[in-house]
Amino acid sequence: MSSLTSKPLQASGCAIGFENAVEQLEPIALRVKGEIPPWLRGNLYRTGPGTFRVPSTASPTGSVDLTHWFDGLGMTHRFEITTSGSVMYRNHSTADGLRKRIEKSGVVPGVTFGDQDPCETIFSKFFTMFRPKVETPPKPIEGAPDDVNIQVTLTPDMPGFASHHSIPSSATKATPRYLVAKSDNDTLQILDPETLKPLHATTYAELDPRLDGQISAAHSCRDKTTDEFYNFSLKMGGRPVYKVFRVRPNASSEKGFDVDVLAEINDAPAAYLHSFVMTEKYVVLCVWQADFKYFGATIPLNRNIASSLEKKWNPNRSTLFYVIDRHSGGLVSKFKSAPFFCFHAINAYDSGSDDITIDLSVYDDHSVIDLLYLENLRNLSAEKPMKMGRARRFVLEKVSTPGGKGSREATISFTLPQSSSVELPTVHPALYHKPYRFAYGMNKLDPKTHHTFADRLIKLDMSQPESEPRTWSVPGYTPGEPIFVPRPGTTSLGDAEDDGVVLSLVLDGETQKSMLVVLDAKEMKEVARAEMETHFPFAFHGVFTPN
Repeated sequence: MSSLTSKPLQASGCAIGFENAVEQLEPIALRVKGEIPPWLRGNLYRTGPGTFRVPSTASPTGSVDLTHWFDGLGMTHRFEITTSGSVMYRNHSTADGLRKRIEKSGVVPGVTFGDQDPCETIFSKFFTMFRPKVETPPKPIEGAPDDVNIQVTLTPDMPGFASHHSIPSSATKATPRYLVAKSDNDTLQILDPETLKPLHATTYAELDPRLDGQISAAHSCRDKTTDEFYNFSLKMGGRPVYKVFRVRPNASSEKGFDVDVLAEINDAPAAYLHSFVMTEKYVVLCVWQADFKYFGATIPLNRNIASSLEKKWNPNRSTLFYVIDRHSGGLVSKFKSAPFFCFHAINAYDSGSDDITIDLSVYDDHSVIDLLYLENLRNLSAEKPMKMGRARRFVLEKVSTPGGKGSREATISFTLPQSSSVELPTVHPALYHKPYRFAYGMNKLDPKTHHTFADRLIKLDMSQPESEPRTWSVPGYTPGEPIFVPRPGTTSLGDAEDDGVVLSLVLDGETQKSMLVVLDAKEMKEVARAEMETHFPFAFHGVFTPN
């Protein structure tokens, strides 16, 4: 087995989390302190950016430095917790083909999320479209599996690919058969669950040609009982159309699955929507304010998403909630609320006799998108603090009762204070789309006093919003997304809902090394950690698959 050590980088404190990570293709053992619960066995997968700077002799500066956190080149990680209580770690860069193109040309091809050259004028951007060195990347299904940069969320064994030619037949029972990486566009990347090697790049349109939109949610919804997968496909143009769809396994089908378009929404603004929500009866498309200029027509010109969004906040542009029957399809009702921006849904569920409860992590406006440029994240200060969303509960009442034309008002039950801020939220895996009590997330007690992305993990009791949340923190540590893993054999309701552990990748700003931290979820107390000899880059999301 190879050893994993840090390369010297010029970054102070926790800013090291936004610098290139070391690739580790072969599994290595991490140093475990404390005692990992004997029942905790399985694989923690994480994905996110791993490369932020690409050396290139074709660049005048000798390096192509990606500017936005969302544009870091993908790296997927696997932490295997074994039957002996050891932790084996490996990772794999998943955009090496794209990295080689950048290295060769000295520029980033295609469309990125952030503006790669904020100083460039609109005129030079226009003419850059015709420069020979600005390469147009191949379509996903025509290029190599690692010619794409898809690094936001992971779906194990997503329906639609079970019989795909790229899926290896050698996957063990201890892992999923395959992983599907997703982002905020229409591209998908299939990964080997053991080696994490990219196997195939594709699009939703390969599943069904009707799914021809350019934008989809990185955070899809999935029913773990039926194995049905839900998302939307947004096709931009003069009249934007959202197609809310379902992919469901069907053993009797020639392809092994069916795709159903449940509804088409054509009266909503084309917007950047990172997630959407589902209950046991409905899918809800929440169209918050992050609208594309000119229906997205400026994206090819700007070559990025962030510059193609309307920067001026419109206090009169309501947030829209489209309620869709997730079983038989069709638009059931439409609601609205005062404007806000959101990255992540916390959860949603059917409530009352015919209501829907939706919990979101909300922002007052969408200025947080520009705060996520790497120059800002590496230099956070009291003058330039990092914002963090607040949990807000919406209730859509009597959704199936005819409400006439127009939109009904959504009720806001509560909004938690800034001290209880939450981002990258997760809940008990069996309680997504169902009534629940506890949510876990990253937190900042006071953005102006601790100059890092996040300084605590928080556990919110959503049934008692005025109660004091439980937290875990260590001075100088920056935690990542917390993932709750339930103790096997326990029920998921009542007092047992938090019977399990919370897993989080945490960076020590002083040593500039990371660790997998295991917390007792009831008390939010540390029980074990598995220490790395290098930094783990600030990633986005992950998933735990038990053995």
